[in-house]
Amino acid sequence: MKKFLTIFIAIIIVISDILPVYAGDITKTSYPLYPIIESEAAVLMDAKTGQVLFAKNMDEQLYPASITKIMTVLLGIENGNLNDIITMSREAVFSIERGSSHIALDVGEQITLEQALMAAMLPSANEACNGIAEHISGSIPEFIKLMNERAIEAGALHTNFTNANGLCKDDHVTTAYDMAMITKAALQNDQFRRIFGTSKYEIPPTNMQSETRYLWAEHKMFPCGRYEYEGVVGGKTGYTQKSQNTLVTVAQRGDRELMAVVIKSQNSAVYTDTKALLDYGFNEFTPEQIMLPAVTEDNLVNPPDNLQILQNIINQIKAEHYTRLLHKNIDVNDIVIDYVAVNDPDEEPIQLNINMHLKETSDLMYGNLGTILLDCPPRDENTFPGKILNIVYIIMKIIAAAIMFLFALRWFIKIKRKMSRKQSGGRFS
Repeated sequence: MKKFLTIFIAIIIVISDILPVYAGDITKTSYPLYPIIESEAAVLMDAKTGQVLFAKNMDEQLYPASITKIMTVLLGIENGNLNDIITMSREAVFSIERGSSHIALDVGEQITLEQALMAAMLPSANEACNGIAEHISGSIPEFIKLMNERAIEAGALHTNFTNANGLCKDDHVTTAYDMAMITKAALQNDQFRRIFGTSKYEIPPTNMQSETRYLWAEHKMFPCGRYEYEGVVGGKTGYTQKSQNTLVTVAQRGDRELMAVVIKSQNSAVYTDTKALLDYGFNEFTPEQIMLPAVTEDNLVNPPDNLQILQNIINQIKAEHYTRLLHKNIDVNDIVIDYVAVNDPDEEPIQLNINMHLKETSDLMYGNLGTILLDCPPRDENTFPGKILNIVYIIMKIIAAAIMFLFALRWFIKIKRKMSRKQSGGRFS
């Protein structure tokens, strides 16, 4: 009997170890369970819409380490030519920390911008990032300004970069959400996608190096990696003692492209968390078409006196559908839509924010489904208000023309009478 119990307990332990790590009490809910994330911060985002599907401490400011290089590579592509020649300066080579990642570039060594970008992305070469920065902006401080400007433009409002490579500084911080937004912006660039998804690359001999440099991506979810993942588009690793492991990963299956960002991970959790997030996004979410409701005082923030103008705009577009990814156990009727008039409805063009969120918070998915900024075109002949305005405008023009014609006719008759009197007076004097 003891032997039987021992075997039974051993089987239970083995089964519990191999099952995925999920949270939730199945006796309390029929919902599928959601992943437990060990990393300090994480976010799962739809790469097309920017919708956050799942998050943990996504707005907490943390050290990004080398995922900083996503911004560096993006700016190099956007502001340079891939065939440009970079000449490594002394500061670029020797300002990096001892023992940090590099490819042994030397002072005065020349490589192309593309080679520097590959060195930054694959083996995470810190001196290559400095070379990129100096080439693009003339100096590293000027490049840092460009990094922070581009971060804000991408929607990363809680990020502050102080270097181009991610080596830890107290004020060099970002958030999981911000890194997802920066990556989303970068993915719009085809050259970035190519470099982001490259797993191996060669730099031929240079003016100061007689041997070929072979570069390999450090991301272990790439094909043939230890944590190989189906559909990986690209990714970037990061690590310092302070930041611990950081990772950005993009994967695609069918029409769905998802981004997972994890920050401050211990050991292999950086990959197991990423896999759990991506699996959750691909397996537990489905696209749903969202219909826009009519404008009412209940769903319009700071409603104006006249709702009809905004309602007319919604009438033009409510036949259109907006797609969002919903957890399988979240119904489309659980979504609330609010409208916010950004400017005065009497101004043109009218801007309207469409905010989508869940009625109630849920552990299954992030409650804010995002905001759509609707830039409504100026009212014209194709819109109901436009037709009315055009008719009024035409009538006013006709009336104005008629008045001008009458004034001109009256002036003409008056002048003609004067001339007739003068002619008559000349004859009979």
